[in-house]
Amino acid sequence: MLGAVTDDGDSFYSWTEENLTRHHGIRLLEALTERFGDELVVFLDRAGYFYAKDLWEHVSGERETETVGDSSVSCVRGDDLEVWYFPSKLPELNAVEGCWDQLQEWFKYRLVPDLSALKDYISRGVNTINEPNIWPSLTGKDST
Repeated sequence: MLGAVTDDGDSFYSWTEENLTRHHGIRLLEALTERFGDELVVFLDRAGYFYAKDLWEHVSGERETETVGDSSVSCVRGDDLEVWYFPSKLPELNAVEGCWDQLQEWFKYRLVPDLSALKDYISRGVNTINEPNIWPSLTGKDST
């Protein structure tokens, strides 16, 4: 499952039973652009299916490195899409990590008998996630 959460709490999820590849990362960016429009900024972790050269080329062809605070941050800038990669070893900035933690906690004492039940449980568990507010960490400002 791949997903996204906007700064106002809207969410988008994409399911696949395949192993994730760079093609899934590119398709996610295309789906996000379709759903949320142009001038999109997307934050991703450095999973191989997101950090692949094909994905950079899909956006613009060039990966850059910028210094934000005391961290080096990679980004790819296209005309209507920017992709920023969370720095390694800073999971507190990655909202996805907080969401996975909540989903793992929800699953903690549930027995999953088969794949069909797993899909149902994931849908139910995802609905219980409270999206973490990472904007103050990313911008240095209060989100109010």
